[in-house]
Amino acid sequence: MNRIEKLKNDVYSFEELDTLEKNAVKLSDRETLDLIEKSRASKASKGEKPCENETARAKRDRKRRSG
Repeated sequence: MNRIEKLKNDVYSFEELDTLEKNAVKLSDRETLDLIEKSRASKASKGEKPCENETARAKRDRKRRSG
C-alpha cells in the first residue's frame, strides 16, 4: 500500500501525520497536505486524540527508570 492509499484509509498515527506534513510542506505537495487534513479530521471524529509530545529528556528518563 503506498502513502496516498494509506492516507485515504486513515492508517497513519497523528505522529506519523506530523512527519508526513513536514515533508509535504518542504515539497509543496498539495495533494498530500489535503489528505493529511482529511485524515486528521477523520481521526478526530472517531474520537482519537494525538499523544502529548514527550520531550527527549522525558524519554531518556523513562528509559533509565525502566531499564
